[in-house]
Amino acid sequence: MSKKTKFRVAITVVLLILLFLYHLSPYKLEFLGHYDKVWAHRANSTEKLHSALQYFEGVELDLIYDTEGGFFDVNHLTSESVGLKFEEYIDTLDKTQYPLLWLDIKNLNKDVANDILDKLLRIFSKRNYPLNNILIETRYANALPIFTKEGFKTSYYLPYDLRKRDEEKLQVVIQKIKKTLKEQPDIGISTNHKDYHIIKEHFPNRRKYIWVLVPMINIDFFTTKEILRDEKVEVVLVNYNVLKGNR
Repeated sequence: MSKKTKFRVAITVVLLILLFLYHLSPYKLEFLGHYDKVWAHRANSTEKLHSALQYFEGVELDLIYDTEGGFFDVNHLTSESVGLKFEEYIDTLDKTQYPLLWLDIKNLNKDVANDILDKLLRIFSKRNYPLNNILIETRYANALPIFTKEGFKTSYYLPYDLRKRDEEKLQVVIQKIKKTLKEQPDIGISTNHKDYHIIKEHFPNRRKYIWVLVPMINIDFFTTKEILRDEKVEVVLVNYNVLKGNR
């Protein structure tokens, strides 16, 4: 191998290492000036929670309510449970620590909404946790009014992939969303960043919660910047990886 080839290989390796380290870093060029809006996605372990809170003001986590046991399992539907209860998760925080939390409650619907609300109120009242630091999200918007009334922030998890629908089908969905938002003027909306321009067009004045979960290279760099500059976007979720507890 010639010196020239060796040099090119070395440069390539160094660039790949730098790219990987940049991918792991919580600090990104597209976040500059808006770090207060950027939260860590899927902090489903205590290790990831505490690591993320070194860099972000808030985290998103997944909860599944066990109706028989009356507890929340900190887990995503696609992952195997490790038996981590939400009470245990919260108890690892300092008693005066009240980070911003986005709770994606996977099975929150109207049938179990009252049970879930009662359980959350008991958990947070023990710590005097300010409820306006908590965002409750669900696909079932009719479950949200009681949470909004209690002082939680709330968000309607919009239908998937609006951008992939033809104009006729899109308008049907948009009208359904508008009806829901008219009935509940105080809730926000949440969706993938790829649908951002659609919801910005149809719901310009609604509070928005967006996730920007991109691969190693953010090909939507400028869209991310635009989203962060939008005054109606309150939170942007981003990938955050840790060596231990990355779930």
